[in-house]
Amino acid sequence: MKVGVEIGGTFTDLVWLQKDGTVVTGKVPSTPSAIHQAVIDAVRAADVTLPRISEFAHGSTVATNALLTRRGACTGLLATTGFRDIIEIGTHDRVGNIYTAFYHKPRVPIPRRLVREIPERIGADGSVLQPLDEDAAWREVQALIDDGADSIAICLLNAYRNPAHERRLAALIHERAPHVHVSASHQVSPEFREYERTVTTAVNAYVGPVVKGYVDKLEAGLRDDGYRGALRLMQSNGGIMPASAAAANAVRMLLSGPAAGVRAAIWYAQRNDLRDIITLDMGGTSTDVAVAPGLQARIVPELFVDDLPIRTTAVDMATVGAGGGSIASVDQGGFLNVGPASAGAVPGPACYDRGGMLPTVTDAQVIAGILRPQRFFGGRMALRTDLARQALQSLNLPDDVHGAADAVLRMVNSNMAAAVRLVSTARGIDPRDFTLVAYGGGGPVHGAMVADQVGMRRVLVPWAPGIGSAFGLLVADLIVDVVKARVEPLTDASFDTKARQQMQQICEEHAAALEIPAGSYEIEMGLDLRYAGQGFELTVWRQGTDCTAQGLREAFEQLHRQQYGYARQALAVQVVNMRGRVVQRNRTELKTPLAASSGAKPEIQAVMLDGRRLGVTFLPRTDLRPAESIAGPAVLEEATSTVFVPDGWHCTCLPTGDLLLEKKA
Repeated sequence: MKVGVEIGGTFTDLVWLQKDGTVVTGKVPSTPSAIHQAVIDAVRAADVTLPRISEFAHGSTVATNALLTRRGACTGLLATTGFRDIIEIGTHDRVGNIYTAFYHKPRVPIPRRLVREIPERIGADGSVLQPLDEDAAWREVQALIDDGADSIAICLLNAYRNPAHERRLAALIHERAPHVHVSASHQVSPEFREYERTVTTAVNAYVGPVVKGYVDKLEAGLRDDGYRGALRLMQSNGGIMPASAAAANAVRMLLSGPAAGVRAAIWYAQRNDLRDIITLDMGGTSTDVAVAPGLQARIVPELFVDDLPIRTTAVDMATVGAGGGSIASVDQGGFLNVGPASAGAVPGPACYDRGGMLPTVTDAQVIAGILRPQRFFGGRMALRTDLARQALQSLNLPDDVHGAADAVLRMVNSNMAAAVRLVSTARGIDPRDFTLVAYGGGGPVHGAMVADQVGMRRVLVPWAPGIGSAFGLLVADLIVDVVKARVEPLTDASFDTKARQQMQQICEEHAAALEIPAGSYEIEMGLDLRYAGQGFELTVWRQGTDCTAQGLREAFEQLHRQQYGYARQALAVQVVNMRGRVVQRNRTELKTPLAASSGAKPEIQAVMLDGRRLGVTFLPRTDLRPAESIAGPAVLEEATSTVFVPDGWHCTCLPTGDLLLEKKA
């Protein structure tokens, strides 16, 4: 038996795979003041028999929150002499709006006084130009410790080619100051590009102790309740990793929850014979959108969090501040905005009656009539319509409160539609050929309305969509990504038998260090390639077939055409990195049960949308049985979410129990 628990901004979700292959779900409010407690609460609320559980998978925003709120460890940075200001200088890139006159560079959470220079120098070819001065190095380390640093990032020049000095420096700190957390760039991000490598290592050192403390508390809480199995954590790349690797690889968890949701969406689409999907995950704080043509989510080597470039593999996603808790406001120009600020779990939307007074998307859903106060959260959490009304009236819009709610919902739909276009039409992909998979607490409410705006005609709403990310934890593979820098021209030797054997050995060493049994995993390998002079590269994965320079070039140019629309056969191709991936396939077989029909009669109630008053049919989702359909406008209610079927759409329950919404011709 297995359990997956994912912490969101508002709710914490649980999925329990039982011995017979069926699953049980649970959902409890998140506890921002003691994040790990929500996991324990969810386990206890679902009556999970922890002593009999073999694997516990977990996704959390603890690393992201520590970075965004600047509540990480007091961190120092050790750099090569002459490179103290690398994170201050940064690059010429301007993230976001390049035209703003008030642009501020993203700030790494390490003050300049905690950056120290180490006498040493490694050449670009890996040769030692200046040996490491250990005595001088220790004086700088001691100065950082005296200044309060309890975590240290080590990023020495060209350490990706020869990490000898970083290894010795890390060993020195472990020997003399074992209480200090250490992150070295050759372990965190062994790639060229000094600024990005330094930022990634610094962020890992900053959030690593927080992640470790969180994982330690969670493991202790689970042990107290009788759990003795393995704890695994979700990564940004859509795979899980052992909890023992968490502190050393904290940056790999920055998008763990959204990545789990994408993995679940792929699983649901596959069982319904859908091939090309766009995912829409609307939670309490934000909405995450990803594209998966052929059910293959695109993996990128870099992500941005708080505008900081983090060199770690991640599912390619667009995120907008459009969640149930997103706050609506009117700016100085009189224009309505929704998000990115969120009411979160506490105080939450005004209708939650937890002290929140600001108008949110959830308040607008209540006033519009899509959410019925006594049916929310399966009836376990009644909403206050009067408080939602007061909050929306505070916007002082010229329309009445129903007009204000309508405006908020149209604005949030527009924001989500923009995110869908960003991952599709902006990249040459026609979204009309894809199915939108809507999940999360709010995804099924807005899915069809968003699809309508971008011209999509099909929306898949999975079984229990509100716990989609937690479900993804149960079906995710165990993945360990490995990278080795090799900046050189592409030749037949770049990926020959010797090169692949070397990468295989590195992968096997990483697997052994994480106690992954030999023979239980596969190894995938590839090269990061680019045209000489390009600033970005594409990964070409190969499995021992046609690994010649010509074969690799042809594969790269085909990928380049798909991504950018052209290829340049006259330009030389350059190798940047060699990549390896340890994959332990998830062979879990599970069944999502169909709940018994409630026998309740459909109800007709008024809903205000798009300036119109609609008579909408309300029905428990469990009452729509396989092969049955319902025409919109309709609302299907369930414990984890609410499905809205607009006028002009119809909804069919598939044999799997998932719902397919289609726009009428």
